[in-house]
Amino acid sequence: MRSAGVVLAMALDNPASTRDAAKPNPEAIAWYVEEAQRLLENQQRRAESLRTRGGQIAGFGAAVLALIGGNATALLDVLDGYTRTVVGAALIAAALALAAAVAIAIWGALRPRDFAAFSNEEIIKYAGEDFLTEPDLWRVHVRSLHALGDAIANAQETGDAAVMAVEWALRAFLAGFALSLLAIATLLAESI
Repeated sequence: MRSAGVVLAMALDNPASTRDAAKPNPEAIAWYVEEAQRLLENQQRRAESLRTRGGQIAGFGAAVLALIGGNATALLDVLDGYTRTVVGAALIAAALALAAAVAIAIWGALRPRDFAAFSNEEIIKYAGEDFLTEPDLWRVHVRSLHALGDAIANAQETGDAAVMAVEWALRAFLAGFALSLLAIATLLAESI
């Protein structure tokens, strides 16, 4: 006895050979297509949300980096000795961590990526005579499931890459921010 996957694969390869065989449940296949479309939409929203978070980290990291860079010389000019060394080292480390946060966020979360979905060729096939006159709509749905599966896998990969980039960018940002606070705390302690 053949599995449903084998029957579906045969139907895609040679629709006429399975017309007399037991047909899959068309309602179930239509439901699978709807669920796959919902999953694809959810994965795309997840990836877009993570890209937005990456953009926020990059923007805020760049702003803090600009503040450090713009004020470092003025801060260090009023210091001397051990305090100058500690503040200078903290500011350099903060600048490096913030620059890393910005770079990771941009490269990992904001970089344009390939997007897999229904190809133009696949859409054109759906408008062809074979599909328009197909009496068994489930055969068309099975093709849709294959394309949706590819698109879902791509969206998940994009989202997973964005998650990793946002996590590392956030860690680098927090390290840079903490080092900036260390420099400020050292300055305040020196002024007391």
